Amino acid sequence: MKKQDFYYIMAFDTTTDAIQAETYAKNRISSTIMPVPREISSGCGLALRFMETDEQSILTFCKDAPLNGSLYRMETRRVNGRHPIKKILPTE
Repeated sequence: MKKQDFYYIMAFDTTTDAIQAETYAKNRISSTIMPVPREISSGCGLALRFMETDEQSILTFCKDAPLNGSLYRMETRRVNGRHPIKKILPTE
């Protein structure tokens, strides 16, 4: 099995938003709560990591979800000691 080159995460300003996102995602999309990577600044320190790699499915979930957060695509490789990251969209 090939190692995944990237993954998507949603970062939140509050712990309440992160827990609500985890609850909303349950049975809708494969995901898990994780600490926010240091490359992203977030208020609460928690993020929702999507286990899916299909960007369109993730975007659809984020646009339909009543969540306050920002979606990022983060590469698993490091460049100069940091993971390259791209902000995909704010969902506010």
